[in-house]
Parts: sequence; structure tokens; C-alpha cells
Amino acid sequence: MTDRTQSPHKRQGPRSRDAILQAASELCREQGYAAVTMETIAVRAKVGKPTLYRWWPSKGAVFLDVLLEQVVEPAVELPDTGDIVHDLRSWIRGFADLFDDLHARQLLTGVLGAAQTDAELATMLRERIQRPLQAGNRQRISAAQVAGDLPAMDPVLLEELLISPPWYRLLVSGESFTHAYADSLVDAVLGHPQGA
Repeated sequence: MTDRTQSPHKRQGPRSRDAILQAASELCREQGYAAVTMETIAVRAKVGKPTLYRWWPSKGAVFLDVLLEQVVEPAVELPDTGDIVHDLRSWIRGFADLFDDLHARQLLTGVLGAAQTDAELATMLRERIQRPLQAGNRQRISAAQVAGDLPAMDPVLLEELLISPPWYRLLVSGESFTHAYADSLVDAVLGHPQGA
């Protein structure tokens, strides 16, 4: 039963939030991250700017939530099929697919770029994406190391050796990142003969 003592805004909160995130995503797709402002998001979502700033301190924070709901959760968590080498290849291939999507690239590079000069956003990025994912991945990698399926080294280092080259290609070199490259990367880090 709906609590009618709640304000209309509180009752409509989740709906308004979804509309804002959808508006931000659409605008980014249409105009590119840099061109989108809090004002244009508010206009597209049909809410006032104060509503946006009540829930998010900046444009980067809005797009961080877009990333979390539309990109990160379905794309970058290490899978667990019971075959760690297969899972690592699938995981790194997932980044190749992710980076091949123009919209995802715009969101990722936009938020990561903004985080370089926005300490609050950088903290949110670490606390809401990097640390939770690293904790889950570390547990998975550690278990595989105990089973003798992965090289014995710091699990964080192993993860970073795998994940850093894709991000370097996205953010620095601009070189393509393909499934073949992903497989070669996993083989090189794990010390496997190529294609083994």
C-alpha cells in the first residue's frame, strides 16, 4: 500500500532517477560525453537541475551510475565456469567487446578523464567499481592458485598484468584490442604456449 504521506517527489524518486540516467545515456550517445551538461540532462529528463544536484554532485557522478548500470556490471566481472584459464580469456575478450562499442568507450573515457581532476568522483570510482571488482576477482584468482591452476604470484599483480594492456590501448595508444590479442595476452601472462 502506497504511503500517501510521502511527497510526490519521494514517491516518484526511482522513476525520476531512471529517467535521468536514461536521458544522460541517450545524450552521450547522441552528442558525446564532453557536450553533455547537467542542464541538458535535466531538460531531457524533464526534471529540475536541483533534482540532479540533490542526487549527484557532478555530471561525472551521473555518468558513473550510467556506467554501473549499463556497462560495468554486465561486462567486467570475472566469470566462474570452473575453468579459470577459459574464464580469464573470456574476461579479457569481454573488454575487447566493450571497447569496440562506441557508446561504452565514450562513457568510460569521459568518466575516467573527469576523475583525473575531480577527487570526489575518483573516490566514488574506486569505491563503487574498482575495489568491489578487485575483491571478487582476487578471491577467484587466489582459489585457482591454491588449486595449482594459475601461477603463484600476488593475485592483484596477476589481475593488473592482465587488465592493464587493454586500458593502455583504450586510453593511450588507440591501437585495436581484439579477441586474438586478448588470448595472446592471457597466454603471455600465464606463461602458456600461444593457443594452449
